Amino acid sequence: MQGIDRKAIPKDLAEAYERGRGVYTDLLGRPLRSKPLLHRDPAVAPVPSPFATTPARPVPPDGSGVLRLVLDSAATMPVAAVDGTPVAVGDGTVFTVLPAGFHEVDVQSGTAGSPVVVRIEDGATATLVWREEADRYTVHFGPKAVDAMPLASRVYLYEWAVVTVLVCGLPFGIVNLFSLDSTGSRIVLAALAVLILALIPLAPWRRRERARLAALRLEHQGPGLSRPVHYPWDGPEDPVLTADRPALVGDRPGSLPDFVPGRGALLLRARAHRHLWEDGDGVVVRDPELAGLRAAPPVVRIDGLEVPATWGNWWHPLPPGPHTVEVEAEGAAERVEVDVAAGEATAVRADAHLYAHRGPEGVARGPARLRLAPEEFRTEWMGDPARRLAYWN
Repeated sequence: MQGIDRKAIPKDLAEAYERGRGVYTDLLGRPLRSKPLLHRDPAVAPVPSPFATTPARPVPPDGSGVLRLVLDSAATMPVAAVDGTPVAVGDGTVFTVLPAGFHEVDVQSGTAGSPVVVRIEDGATATLVWREEADRYTVHFGPKAVDAMPLASRVYLYEWAVVTVLVCGLPFGIVNLFSLDSTGSRIVLAALAVLILALIPLAPWRRRERARLAALRLEHQGPGLSRPVHYPWDGPEDPVLTADRPALVGDRPGSLPDFVPGRGALLLRARAHRHLWEDGDGVVVRDPELAGLRAAPPVVRIDGLEVPATWGNWWHPLPPGPHTVEVEAEGAAERVEVDVAAGEATAVRADAHLYAHRGPEGVARGPARLRLAPEEFRTEWMGDPARRLAYWN
């Protein structure tokens, strides 16, 4: 949002969390998302690894290329990894020398979502930009920076007026109904009636305007939309040969894979929420060791068979009928039974809450919590900008 400094730490973070209590926990006190560990000095630093990583652009040897990785965080210290190996932690830009070919790149901050599969060309430089928004939950990860600023529109003023009438105007009008003999009360009720009658005809315009804004937002997100990548990454690109293989679709897919004739699909959406502090206010000067504790990828089994898995969104072609989905994450395990229909996608959501904090004797881990449940999804939503944005965002 305009006027918000994404990289600033609120003066009273505890009060901010208290105001947004419903964002972080449900009515039963179960966690919905993490409260990220904030750092006053989040400057990026390379992590020792088999992949040479530097703050300056290197000259790659023959058979290698360079990954330019831009980590644009909101006062957090994200940890970036290539093929499961951490290469950098913090806010800034690093360059990593990689063998030519396909590589899986993931970045974890308060949450761990879909990685990006990038192709490194011999002697060339590929760029990936990871940007964390002010809510420290929404991220955009892709080959280009994405403008996440809300689009200007008078529909927001209209919706504010509707809410004001419902929350303030109607109760005030009800009170004045009991004193109709008063001239002031009649004036108030007349003014309220005029306002309501003025707002009602604008309801169809609001729907059209919301649809227009959704289409524009989708267009602006174009550079950050992912395309399905079938596993294994270096397999054949012929759609006929890959149609029955699992695919990583990304956090905001531009499209979904085609259905195999006579089959349906399981859309598994898995996200890890990294809880990295237990006591205090959740702000440290700098702790790259704690921030660099990656959430290990989940173990996923469908009908007892282990399938390729990372955090993020995966598409698994399946025959019609009942199927058992099992997910394990750092010792926690859940299973769910689902039915898959031909030509339809059945969605399942997995949310893992992983705990670690710095104690008197160093970094300590806590028991993980995992929730696995089906959720509503329809493939036709991909053609409706508003429904599509609401689901994937």
